[in-house]
Amino acid sequence: MSDGHPSHKQTIRRNAGTDAESVQMSNTPNPLAEMTDGAATVGKQPDRPNPSFEQSALPGFKKALLGRRSIRGFDGQPLPEQTMRDCLRDATLAPSSSNLQTYELYWVRDPANKSAVTAACMGQPAATTAGDLIVVVARGDLWQVNRDKLVDLMTQGGTTPLPDPLAEYYQKIVPMTLKSDALGFNNLVRRFIFWRKGRNNAFVRTPVTKGDHQVYAHTQAALAAQTLMLSLAAHGYESCPIGGMDADRISAILALPKQAEVSMVIAAGRGTPEGLYGPRLRLPESDLIKEV
Repeated sequence: MSDGHPSHKQTIRRNAGTDAESVQMSNTPNPLAEMTDGAATVGKQPDRPNPSFEQSALPGFKKALLGRRSIRGFDGQPLPEQTMRDCLRDATLAPSSSNLQTYELYWVRDPANKSAVTAACMGQPAATTAGDLIVVVARGDLWQVNRDKLVDLMTQGGTTPLPDPLAEYYQKIVPMTLKSDALGFNNLVRRFIFWRKGRNNAFVRTPVTKGDHQVYAHTQAALAAQTLMLSLAAHGYESCPIGGMDADRISAILALPKQAEVSMVIAAGRGTPEGLYGPRLRLPESDLIKEV
């Protein structure tokens, strides 16, 4: 870079080079609180929420939200290709922790693969009658690859520097939080750092175990899955998230790496009347919504 500083790729490689470097704490008091200059770079956009949305967007959103049901019977016809692609693109707009987007969406189009995934869903009607099947995969192992891609995008290929708080966040805080290893050494170090830093101040507490990392990854995948199902509803189609399936078999069908974990399968298509098994039932709001 022209200012004499190392490039973002060199910095990232250095920070990820050793365990000690990867868990080094930031010298910035609070990078999260200091990232307050977004308005200067993003500015106002007409498609961001504003009071006019209550009239223009809310009715359609409510219709899609209330119309989305878990349908277990479809007419078997695939969605139009461009519609399915648009729904999948919508899913990628889901919120994601640190914007790392650690998930993958597998649109199962090959007939043999679709038949095999259906069998791995144990022949449930939602799978056997669906027009399309989408396998939602948690990819927590991709945090570093995706981080590097994001930094490359944000710096326009390394030609412009990241603002200091943002550089601190992606080059130190993110690796300190997410870096793991087969023996769990980083998790042990992380546990100690979180305990020490959190004694007197608010501080992140997870992930420190393999299970924590799995929860993190599946949370990102679930956010994308819900966004996909809402988009399907808004496009006039129905869906059903399938959690009762043989994840190991589906992983083998899709030739997923061992670090990848199947989160759910989403069946999509035009629902049939008999595919809706009953009225919508929800617990009382007072059981779910708490005011403190």
